[in-house]
Amino acid sequence: MKRERKLMILSGVLVVCAAGAVVLSRMDFEEKMTGTETVIVDADSSDITYLAWNYEDDRMAFEKEDGKWTYESDGKMSVDQDLLDEIAENLSSIVSDKKVEEVQSMGVYGLSDPAYEITIKTADDTWEIAVGDETFSDGEVYISNGDGYVYLTDAGLTDYIAYTLLDCVRKEEIPEMESISEVCVTKEDTVDMVYQEDAGYCYSDAYTYYLKDGDEYRNLDNADAEDTFRTLSEFSWNECVDYYADEGELKSYGLEEPDATVSITYRPAEEESEDSDGEEETSAEDDGTDAAEEQEFEYEVGTADNGYYAKLVDSDIVYSISEDVYQAAVHASYEKLKPDEVILLDWDSVESIGVELDGNVYTVDVEKDGDDGYVYTMDGEEIGFDSAIEQLEAVTVAEDSAEEAEEGQSVPEETPDGKGRKSELKLTFYRNTEDYKTVELEFFQYDGSYCISSLNGEEVNYTDRSPVADLKEDINSAILDRSSQD
Repeated sequence: MKRERKLMILSGVLVVCAAGAVVLSRMDFEEKMTGTETVIVDADSSDITYLAWNYEDDRMAFEKEDGKWTYESDGKMSVDQDLLDEIAENLSSIVSDKKVEEVQSMGVYGLSDPAYEITIKTADDTWEIAVGDETFSDGEVYISNGDGYVYLTDAGLTDYIAYTLLDCVRKEEIPEMESISEVCVTKEDTVDMVYQEDAGYCYSDAYTYYLKDGDEYRNLDNADAEDTFRTLSEFSWNECVDYYADEGELKSYGLEEPDATVSITYRPAEEESEDSDGEEETSAEDDGTDAAEEQEFEYEVGTADNGYYAKLVDSDIVYSISEDVYQAAVHASYEKLKPDEVILLDWDSVESIGVELDGNVYTVDVEKDGDDGYVYTMDGEEIGFDSAIEQLEAVTVAEDSAEEAEEGQSVPEETPDGKGRKSELKLTFYRNTEDYKTVELEFFQYDGSYCISSLNGEEVNYTDRSPVADLKEDINSAILDRSSQD
């Protein structure tokens, strides 16, 4: 046992000694360096016609002809011209400030099996550069150019080639959009959403987003629809994963048969320019001319192996995208985006409210009182109806219902216990508008947890029973208070 322990200790000492020998050897070599400045590469970047390097697992080469870079191995790749020009500019001048003249072993400097190899060509010259280890200090790396010497240059050289092949693909542009009028998500159940102010498509102009179904429009929740518009239009490609995907390769990204196709109708953002005084101005004229015409941006989304992908329609380039973009597209639906509130009214437009409760019918007149207040009266006598209005505005669509209301569903004829449907409360709002002069909201019994609301006999939603019960109580209290005063 003691013998084994001694052997382990001796082995550790041997490793330390070997490492120390390498350090001392390199230090000995570095003592033989000269401070000679040597130009390794000196070219006009515009004259560079060939670049090749390795990074991570990729070895790539690019040729430039007639001012355009192409991928040497596959001309179908769309190359990021600006990036290649930048790399050419960075590699056009490489200077060493130290030189090892007595090189005994390239391996000492990491140059027998270099981490990077760079090739630069012009019409007249070729430079082959191997990049080895970093120095112990000074932030430099060892390089060689095949002349038998070892040079030191700034370690930033490796940053200039820190690009994989897919980093060099020209990513297609996602346009900047000044405004969006329509987002159509084509899938098993196509969802066509439009944005329009003061459209008159429903009883309330407070709504600006609508689901379009032929000639009919259904109002959507403003906040949720706006968030969907923003998610589907204001995103970026995460990274390029395939610069030319054929049909077989599209399957591996879930894009052979996309889960959804997103089509956005938009007006592009106006470009800014500088006038003669150096001040920014937009390209739009100040004489009242129309802004740019609407354009269309289309892309497809899919998923595979827990990844999320997209490509432009009629494009072969595939990108990874965030899960948020994918989910916003595939889950877009009326049920997902319908309003949270059961009713949204401009109370300035309401002149009276018809109330049907427990077999009785009442009429509440509404008059504006100042900027934000209202006076409610019955038979000419003022009543405290504010609490009932506040409670009405608090009644929302149930997040979790026993049975989700399907699009276009009518109020069930029977409740789950087999009894006929029964109206618990009906409110009719009489208004001073040209359209939708009356708006009807009715609540029906369903079960112990839920009621069903019906707006104008068309929009059906499940609501929690508790806030509806509170609304009935507030209405009853206002009426009873009046009766007690009589």
